[in-house]
Order: sequence, then structure tokens, then C-alpha cells
Amino acid sequence: MKPNYVLIVGQGRSGTNWLLDLLDLSPYTHCRNEPNELDASPLAQLPSPFARQPLGDSFPQEWDQAVALTSLRMGDRDRIATHPKSYIYEPVRRLGGALVLGKRRVRRLLSPAFPSLGQSEWSIPWWFAQTNALKQATTILKLNSTLAWAEWVLLNRVGALVIHIVRHPGGYMNSWQKRCVAGLGLDPVNVKKDNDERLRQVVESDPQWAELFGNIDTMPIEESELWYWRYIHETLYQVGHERPNYMRLIYEDLVADPVQVMKTIYEKCNLPWTTEIEREISNSASRSKSIATAWHKKLQPEQVELVRRILNGSFMAQWWEE
Repeated sequence: MKPNYVLIVGQGRSGTNWLLDLLDLSPYTHCRNEPNELDASPLAQLPSPFARQPLGDSFPQEWDQAVALTSLRMGDRDRIATHPKSYIYEPVRRLGGALVLGKRRVRRLLSPAFPSLGQSEWSIPWWFAQTNALKQATTILKLNSTLAWAEWVLLNRVGALVIHIVRHPGGYMNSWQKRCVAGLGLDPVNVKKDNDERLRQVVESDPQWAELFGNIDTMPIEESELWYWRYIHETLYQVGHERPNYMRLIYEDLVADPVQVMKTIYEKCNLPWTTEIEREISNSASRSKSIATAWHKKLQPEQVELVRRILNGSFMAQWWEE
């Protein structure tokens, strides 16, 4: 049975982009990359999803409407028609229609005729895709660090599938500090401030975590990042692991055998599997194994010890036992 839609949840730097790309290989998926981060998205208007919280009586209607609209749109963060799709006019795609929509400057030139193209998220124009066929596609929403929404969907929308991807905290930390701190040049002071606010939201919604966290104000930035890693993944698993619409995916398992893992996911999503898709998945995984294990050599000894301390006492430790 095809799910109504699929959520990819977890944290950035954990294989969420790769998983979205692998599902995008299917001609029957409409993949959206973090639409909640776009100011024009209806998902951006919903309550904060970073910690568990009451979402309000109006949330069910607001969520359903937001997902319905998001399923018929594209946005600045999306890979637009990288592969042929059942709902996209192939001649238009081949003639550069995807390149047109992928360039903000060009879209703005078209916005007098198609006003929404001037925004960060827009309705897919009639000349690019067939609406009825798009409605038949499986919408894949990659929504990082959206615990509250994922929990609500698991409990209240059993027709939707939640794929929870988890990466070893050592690999996550190595990738996070390379990309999000060093690579993007983010101000550590602001990152720490945001992390502290996130952890305070956690303590407010789940007070039992306060003892584990200790003093948030004096906590080093890397520790604050890893404590949120533990909170979101433990909580998602505890909520979902006995539910039929939940699927846990260990990033390192995907790296070790991407074809078999993706076959299982495609089957769960009721998506056809082809030899071409299998070949593309095999090709995409060529460098992943070395990347997945790089943290052992890249992290400093004190960082490795921090990773072990955060994981100590968590049931998640057994997920990576050799």
C-alpha cells in the first residue's frame, strides 16, 4: 500500500540528503528538501517542531493543509527534475525547463505571468507538470530536526510513513564540525546560543532531561550539539518503534549495503524497483564507506571521549555494537 506521504526525519549531516536523492531516482516521487525552512512555505507557519510540545486543537487541519499545498509546490532548496518524472513533461524538462525553474533570477522574470515564481516556494506551473499526475506521485518531505511534527504524524496519521535516519554520533560530530562550523563559517557564539535555546525547550517539554544535561549555560558547544542529537533520536525511536508507520534507518547500514536497504525502503513506499535505479544507487555509494568511518581518525581524543560519554547509558549504543 502506498503511503499518503513520506517524512525523512533526523538531523542534518546524517545522510538525509543522500536518502532523499536515492528516493528521487524514482519517477513516481515528488521530493521536497526542507520546505519548512522557506519563508513562503505553509510549513514554516506551524508551531516550532524542535522539541515535544502541545500543538493545539487547530494543528491537524493546519498540518493537513500545509502538506497538501507542499505536495503541489517546488522551492529554492529542491533538486528540480534532476531525473525524469511521471508528472513532468519530459520534452520540457529536456529543453531546460528544470534549469529555468532552478534559477531564482529567471523565475523573477517570469513572475508577472506566474506570481508565485517570485517567492522561495512556488506552485508548479501548468506548462511544466501535469497536476493530476503529480497528485498520484508519492510526496517525500525531508524535514530535519522536526521531532514534534514527526511524533504527531506517527500517532495521528498512520497512512504516512516516517523514516527516521540515525548516524553514529562520532560520524555526525565529524561531519557537523566540518560543514556547519568550519565549512559555513558560522559564528560559534550564535551556534551555542541557538543550541542552548533548543535544549531549554527540551527541558521545558521533557523535564527528565534536565538532570542529564546539567548546566546548559556552561556546556561546551559540541556537547550541546550531541545532547540534542541524543534527545531527538531516543525520543523518536521510543515513540515510533512499535508503530507500523515508523522505519528506523541506521546510516552506516545504508552505507554498507545501499542496494538492499533501498530495496526495502522502495518496497515500503510501494515504489517500483528497476535495474536502472539499482545501478544509480550502487554508483552513488562508491565513497560513502570511507566517509562513514572517517570520524575515528578525524576527531580529537577529547571529542571521541565526549561522543562515548553522550552515548553511554543510552539504549542506542547497541545499534553500533560490532
